[in-house]
Amino acid sequence: MDGLGLLSKIVSIDSVFPHEAELAHFLAGELKEAGFAVDMQEFTADGRKRYNVLAARGEGDAPLLLYGHMDTVPAYGYDAAGGRDPFRLVEQDGKLFGLGAYDMKAGVAAILQAVSQVRTDKTLKVMFVSDEEADSRGCFEAVRSGFLKGARFALAAEISDVHDVSSQTRTITLGRRGRAQYELDVPGLSFHAARASEGVSAISEASRLALEIERANDSLPTHPDLGQGHMFVRSFHSESASLSLPDSAKLLVDRHLVPPEDAESARVDIENRIRSLYGAGAVKGANGRMASVRVKPRDVPYLMPYATPKDNPDVARLARTIERTLGGGAKAAYNYGLSVADENLIAMQGVPVASFGPIGGGEHSSGEWVSKQSYLELIDVLKAFIA
Repeated sequence: MDGLGLLSKIVSIDSVFPHEAELAHFLAGELKEAGFAVDMQEFTADGRKRYNVLAARGEGDAPLLLYGHMDTVPAYGYDAAGGRDPFRLVEQDGKLFGLGAYDMKAGVAAILQAVSQVRTDKTLKVMFVSDEEADSRGCFEAVRSGFLKGARFALAAEISDVHDVSSQTRTITLGRRGRAQYELDVPGLSFHAARASEGVSAISEASRLALEIERANDSLPTHPDLGQGHMFVRSFHSESASLSLPDSAKLLVDRHLVPPEDAESARVDIENRIRSLYGAGAVKGANGRMASVRVKPRDVPYLMPYATPKDNPDVARLARTIERTLGGGAKAAYNYGLSVADENLIAMQGVPVASFGPIGGGEHSSGEWVSKQSYLELIDVLKAFIA
């Protein structure tokens, strides 16, 4: 089928996480038709069988890896948008509307269309994974399988936060901030609430600490390309079971990281900031104790920040391919993602990674759209780059 028919088919398949199985089987069948050896990698997450599609064609060394994620977020707001069918691709004024059309089924369809139409002796690997919209469990399982071993360069067709279709600039994403979460235990000193001055309320102390943590954003580390890190308090819990001051509170802090930070160095930074706040009296403490901080445990690694050098030969080749293929004064430019994606995990394996996806907007909403022109351009660029 043609590119628009393929995207329409892919959008019509419900792949809201954790329900990617039907789309995985469809894509696996299409890749087999295109001459790939395909592994339907099965794993369990959220109590369900989940699938990655890992495909390879060619026998050479140092393959090019093409990446996309199959899952979408739920159909937020579609009922309120006049009952629009999220699984039907609709064209209006050059925009293609549908759940996941932009994030990132257009990218997946473009990769599939390109590898199906271009036959080459070069070694290719295609990785379509599940769970990117949750914890990147799918990408983690693909990495753990060794599928990325030997890859020379990874090209993702992920969205790039660029929404201007009229511009002649086409943007390559060369890095992303990382992310980790931190659990803070804030101590108080319980006492009868009728004599509150003789105790320390953990709620009051945690409130002060939460405000000071968010005020600290202006002093977080800065990277010349990825900008400044950021953190915010995403949950707060404390209570007492009687007419007593609460003696403990818990904060969960979410932090975006920039190189050379990692999860542990950022934990130490937060701990030092807390120590400074207690030392300055901004937070009282209780019986000489101050809040403790630890990296919140999770089953898959946190995604660390990365920045691929602009002078990487494959990055330069991609930029030239974009400009030559699109013509008409098209110019390649670079940007950097403010938040994480599976590309972080790929880069953590030492594989240089870049992302070049379609132009669109409205991701994670009922107004999600991808530019028809941009989607068709992406197919042409991928075909030329592969060839």
